[in-house]
Order: sequence, then structure tokens, then C-alpha cells
Amino acid sequence: MKNLNKGLPNDPLNGITINELGKKFRDRLITCKEVTSIYFERIKILNPHLHAYIHTNEEKGLIWADGIDKLFSCGIDLGPLMGIPIAIKDICSVNGMPTTNGSQIKSDDISGPEGNLVRRLKSLGCIILGKTHTVEFALGATGLNKYKGTPKNPWDENKHRMPGGSSSGSAVAVASGLAAFAIGTDTGGSVRIPASLNGIVGLKTTKNRWPTDGIFPLSPTLDTPGPLARNVKDTKLIFDTYNGTTKNQQAIKLENMNFGKLKEPFTSNLDVEVAEAFEIISSKLENLGATIEDVIIPEANEKTTLFPAIVGSEIISAFGVDRFNKNVEKMDPVTGNRAKLGLKVSSFEYIKAKNRVIKLENIIGKYFTKYDALISPTTVMQALEVDKSIIGGELHERSLFASANTQPVNIFGLCGISFPIHNLLNNKDNKTLPIGLQIICGKNEDEKAVEIALALENYLGEPQLPEVSKFL
Repeated sequence: MKNLNKGLPNDPLNGITINELGKKFRDRLITCKEVTSIYFERIKILNPHLHAYIHTNEEKGLIWADGIDKLFSCGIDLGPLMGIPIAIKDICSVNGMPTTNGSQIKSDDISGPEGNLVRRLKSLGCIILGKTHTVEFALGATGLNKYKGTPKNPWDENKHRMPGGSSSGSAVAVASGLAAFAIGTDTGGSVRIPASLNGIVGLKTTKNRWPTDGIFPLSPTLDTPGPLARNVKDTKLIFDTYNGTTKNQQAIKLENMNFGKLKEPFTSNLDVEVAEAFEIISSKLENLGATIEDVIIPEANEKTTLFPAIVGSEIISAFGVDRFNKNVEKMDPVTGNRAKLGLKVSSFEYIKAKNRVIKLENIIGKYFTKYDALISPTTVMQALEVDKSIIGGELHERSLFASANTQPVNIFGLCGISFPIHNLLNNKDNKTLPIGLQIICGKNEDEKAVEIALALENYLGEPQLPEVSKFL
């Protein structure tokens, strides 16, 4: 599995799904240890260029993989994810691995011990390769991290473009073939945004579908873990296996679907190519026979007041006021300034915001009595250059719109999935950066969102992946 031109081992998932890789394990065509070794070799070669991982443990990973192979040889099968090498966002505690929360400030005690999500993945036989970079305390949508480093978007080998955040390293690892899939968290778009900007699939689960213990509590009200994967087939396998779903769900036919096409504010400030791709996919769905109706949800604008009131208050609560004040100047300025907004929120304002979120769930839930799903661009822009996105950069204000279309989904208590659609553009020089379509479904309709995205993938084909050998 060696690429002789670059010395880079071929991606173990090149041309196959996670399910098919698992079948190779079971047919004894390749061992888990061999595949894990390949991933570690790819990490050694590519991570110095891409900075997806902040920590890996090859020795422990290979021992782990060898143990999985022994279980296979004994006829023990833990399910479809057994032996699959994965990455974990560095706000999730993993026994034997450091948890920095993307910060130079010691805060692993706030994340706490390894939680149920990681334990569940281990019990399913997943091999944890390491921890991936994150925006400090997961509070940021661009993926930039002043002190711990910013992963490089793998779609441009010449310019350092933002990877999206806060699950920046997780998305870069998956897009670059440095993990079969990765775990991220989504408080205001932190799975969907990096998925969109890196050309992969990211699922924001409904609150409480997946546990959050053992994860830095940026916002207990809004935090939701979720998988990042290279295609929807893998995403469905991960989600169903984790949830213990065994029954075959009925395939969705796009021609029978009724979609609400979100307008302002979801179509405000769009890049030209993002707007074009969104119109193309809308037309394709309509041509298939799906019903597309324009929808305006004015309550989406409430994100500008509700998000700072809730998240700002809850991150300060996680630290405690005294500890926060002692450490805020050591934080990335963007993180620190956003978190400090919580100091200005009174208890009355916080409770008022929390109550409004409960009301919004009921108000927005009514849209799903009419529509199977709502659709919008995941991000209003493609990946911006990092140097232009930092404080003082010419595109800094523009970069702050990265979560404009994703935050409302969290505040409304919905689920959503980002699916790549940049390949729909007729770009002659093939230089189009990734663009995501956000498919939004009602509360606890995660399976439906995945099935719609799967139908779309079956119709359009699997997403393209970047040519990471260009970095060598």
C-alpha cells in the first residue's frame, strides 16, 4: 500500500467504505495492526504539514490494534466499527492521553475523566490514534488557534486557509486520510463548519442523543458531539452502530420530499460560488420531483443575542469567575473576548435566554409538520486565508460569519448534517474550494437527516477528497 512517488502509504479507505474495510479484517485480507500502522505512517509524514493532531501514541495504538486482531482470531466480533482507527477532538478526555482543550491554560480537570462517548467507541473496538487540534475551549468557528496552532486546510497546498472550527483537526484528519473518522463537538456549528470547509460530511446530533460527560462543557445547554466522516455511508454506519440500531430503515426517495429552502438570513453574505452551488442543488432536487419552497425564519436572527448570553455564561460557570478572571488574559484574544461577554450577563438575562430557547424549539418544530427538511448553505463562505482572518486582518470581520448559518440549528434544538456540493460547480481549472449543503431536520430526527444525505450521495456520488500528496 505504498505510494512510490511520494513515499506516502495509500489511504486505507481509498475507494472503499468503513464497512468494506471491516469486511477485509473479517476475511483476513489485512490486519487491524497493519492498517493502524499505515495511519500512523501517514500521520508522521503529513501531520508536520497539516497539524491535524496535537497528540498521538503509536506504541499504545499498535498494542491496541494487535489486541483487536487477537479478538478477531478468536471469533469475537464487536460490530462494524471493530478495528477502525479514529481521532478524538482534544476537548474529549481519553485515558492515557493529555487533554489541553486547545489551550495553554491547564483545564483538564474541567473536562473531567474519560466519558461515556469515548468508552462506548472503545467498547465497539475502535482504535484511538490520538487527539486532534481544536479552537481554544471549542469557542470559535474559524479553526484558528493562536497558541496551540491552526491546522492547514488540505485543499490548498500554497496558502494556509482556515480549516473551520472548532473541530478543526478532526476535519483535517478525516479529509486527509489520517483517520477513518473523527469525533467532534458542535455547540454552534463546530462539526458542520469544518466539515463544510474541508469537503467532508459532518453530523450535528440532537442534544442528548450522544453523551457529553468527559467533554469540556462549553455550553451544557447547546453542546452536542458528532462524527466527521468522508462520506454519508460511513456516517450512517458510525451513527447506527454507536446507537445500537439494527433494523434497516426504509430508503428515502428524494422525489417524494418536501424541502424548505431557507432564505434570509441564511442567504445573506454568501460567497458567489456558495450561492451558485446552493441554487444548483436546489434546482437538481426540484428537477428530481422534490418540492422546494422558500422559507424565512426571522427567529434565526435571535442567535446574536441568545448565543452570547448562554454560551458566555456557561463557559464562565465551568471555570468559576475567579479562575476565569485570573486566566482570561492567557487565552487566545478571540476566545477571551467572546468568553468575557458572559461576565456582563445577569442571572435574569441568562434565565430569560434559556427560556427563550425552550420556546423556540416549539415554534421552529412546527416547520417540520410541513417540511421533511430545511436546507441552506452550511457556511456562507469558502475557506478564507488564515493571515487575512486574524484580528486586524482584512477579512477578520468576514471570518466571523463562519457560524452564521449553523448557530440557529443549535438554538432551535434541531439536528443537521453538512454534505459537500462544490463538485456541482463547472470549474475548468478544478480549483473550487469545498462548499457544504446543510440539511436540517427536526428534534430527534437524526436518522432522517442522515437518510436524506445518503439519498443525495447516491444521486450525486461520493464527495471528492483533496490531493494531500501535493503537500510533500
